[in-house]
Amino acid sequence: MTYGTLFLLILAGAVVAFWLDALGARELAGQRSRQLCEQAGLQWLDQNVVLQRIWLTRIDGRLTFSRKYRFEVSFDGSDRHHASISMSGRRVINCILPHRESA
Repeated sequence: MTYGTLFLLILAGAVVAFWLDALGARELAGQRSRQLCEQAGLQWLDQNVVLQRIWLTRIDGRLTFSRKYRFEVSFDGSDRHHASISMSGRRVINCILPHRESA
């Protein structure tokens, strides 16, 4: 096996690992955003989160990916408002939900 082939295998493995990590993070962001909406008395629309931004951060000395997802919520089912959740690794670091006064 040549070094070029070995490099391609390592690169392919890294891409697959990143992709699987992204899928897991997206699913977790969906679960957490749904829970936060239930606690706030909001309806979580479309049962979906969309990746808005990704960046590298350092947590406890380790580099990890932070991701910001956006989703939509409703107060009574007849309106639609933007919301977002930011996660660093598997931790929620920020969540922005609309308030009834701003609607």
